[in-house]
Amino acid sequence: MSIYSVRLSKASAKLNAASKDGQDVHAHLIAAMEMAQTAQKDMDWRKALDDPVHRPNAIKALKDEVDSLEATILTRILPDDPEFADAVKYACPGRFLLDIKRSLAYKVRGVKQGFREDLEQTDGPGFNYYSSVVKLHSVRIVLMKRRPRGRALGIKDVSTAFLQSDPYPEGTIKYISFRDPITRVWHYYRQSGPIYGEVSAPKRWEDTIAPWFETMGFKRGENERSCFYNAERDLLILLYVDDCLADGDAADVEWIFKELEGRFKCKSADMVTDLLTQDYLGMVIRVEGDRVYMSMAKYIENACRIIGITGSSWVPINQPIDTDSPELSAKGKAEFLTAVGMLGWLAQTVRFDVSYTYSRIAQHSASPTESAMKAVRTAFAYLLQSKHFCISAQIYADDVDIMDQLDKLGLDSDVWSFMVDSDHAGNAEVQNKRRSQNGLCIKCNEAPVVCVSKASSVAFASPLIGEAHADMSSAAVEIFSVGNACLDIMAVSYVVEEMGMTFPIPFTLEMDNDAARIFCLGSAHKTKLKHIDCRQEWVKCLRDRKIMTPVHVDSKDNDADLFTKILSREPFEMVRNRIMVEHNVHHDE
Repeated sequence: MSIYSVRLSKASAKLNAASKDGQDVHAHLIAAMEMAQTAQKDMDWRKALDDPVHRPNAIKALKDEVDSLEATILTRILPDDPEFADAVKYACPGRFLLDIKRSLAYKVRGVKQGFREDLEQTDGPGFNYYSSVVKLHSVRIVLMKRRPRGRALGIKDVSTAFLQSDPYPEGTIKYISFRDPITRVWHYYRQSGPIYGEVSAPKRWEDTIAPWFETMGFKRGENERSCFYNAERDLLILLYVDDCLADGDAADVEWIFKELEGRFKCKSADMVTDLLTQDYLGMVIRVEGDRVYMSMAKYIENACRIIGITGSSWVPINQPIDTDSPELSAKGKAEFLTAVGMLGWLAQTVRFDVSYTYSRIAQHSASPTESAMKAVRTAFAYLLQSKHFCISAQIYADDVDIMDQLDKLGLDSDVWSFMVDSDHAGNAEVQNKRRSQNGLCIKCNEAPVVCVSKASSVAFASPLIGEAHADMSSAAVEIFSVGNACLDIMAVSYVVEEMGMTFPIPFTLEMDNDAARIFCLGSAHKTKLKHIDCRQEWVKCLRDRKIMTPVHVDSKDNDADLFTKILSREPFEMVRNRIMVEHNVHHDE
């Protein structure tokens, strides 16, 4: 049994639901992400116990986990206990998952099979399960921004965070059962608080730690709910479940980490310092001299090993997917979804050069074909060959006086740039319905922090049409893309301000379609765009020049071109090399 069988079961349930709901692609992509996480970690209990090397370490790790759970949230219920019959009847099953960490330490974690829990009975009707995690673009902005040399970046991990949540409200009764992997005997427990795998656990943990940060003088973001900013100290915390990223003066970072340790059991802090490699949310971060690098090389290697990639490719996608090729078997479909899930994580974290590839391949998740599988394998062959490409920025200014002058003028020392592009109905694959592809690239300090590649989802000319469709005019497509980009950029601006940084308003949006630029300026006397309803909100956004200033840029200089179409090797590498650098952050390889 896989150590992440819980996730696989959830993925299977989501796939079944998707199939019953008309092949919903979004549900398939969720399942793909579940399978991708499963594929990256896997250790079988029986094999571990049969191995003379693994067995003693696995048994010790199991005992440590059981002792920890019984010391915190679980109370063992024995057969002679009056509650035993209720426990047997109502207990939600759990599993002990076995893993070997990167440090070679053995780790066991007790996880509830939360998808089997009767939520209405245990949590009550109307329970809000939504929980917030920091958006990855917020993390990239903080890591890539300019900073004085005395400012520190630190990472603090709260140990077994869910187990440190506030106890259940009075009257809440929950039971859980575990089958001992060694004796194969079932044990029953009463819970006093949430456990990993429990549907309500992330929300209960958020309701524990977020108010605590507020009591420490931090203001919680309204647009980025996992952002906590202390204006008095100019100290920022980004929270991803139990991982706390702190950005501030070294003394203030040390202060909040000490306070965190006083309230919660935590692991030692990891500081992002020169020549010390850190792992944050699976992204490898390294500072060398004045530059910071973010890499996914190790993840790429693991992914390629899992799906058996040994070849190479100069580009991530080189041709359209043949929708008439044979559909994959059930096993092939699972392998495809696993690969797509890993590709999606890479596109969302650091490897923006496969964003368009992921967007295009992911459209086939509901009914993948052999051609779609070939496409995803080509993408990973490219990633393996280019595994050391990173996003990078010079985080320390060459001239401190210049930064001081900018501060006095009320300007941000970070240089922002915004580029937008669209491809007019270039994807002829059946499932795409000739929708155009929108691309957006936002850079902070010359590093890409937000890159978007997605098929258009709203009717161009009129909301009465009711669905996205190909427009008669390429300019209309570009205008729609610019409108969407403005809304995305404005959303980022709100988050940047909540993090104590400044954002350029009006911002300059570079586009390679002159008709779109003229439309934004409202300066055309004659136009073929009369079919566009100017009452639509995204058009109003364009016309408000207090927010955005449109400028023309040549197509070959538009970084967003990377996110809208299949490019041959030369133009692909030209744009990729403007937004990424090749650098090996693992010098021990």
